[in-house]
Amino acid sequence: MKSKSQKWIEAGKIIADNPNASIKCPECEQDDLVIQDIQNDYETFEIERIIYCKNCGARNILRLNRSIRLDEEL
Repeated sequence: MKSKSQKWIEAGKIIADNPNASIKCPECEQDDLVIQDIQNDYETFEIERIIYCKNCGARNILRLNRSIRLDEEL
């Protein structure tokens, strides 16, 4: 049986590939996780991705660094 930490890591990897993926909560396994991205005001290329469960309140926060492609508008 996988630990809850391993389940959170797997969920984070799936969400990194597809933010719209439907993933059950690693804690309660009842509800799908909700993803919210927040831009860091101090580090313009850093995003905080909050992953949480509406059912049990479990959450995990990831810090992501975005790279800007040269063809993107600033």
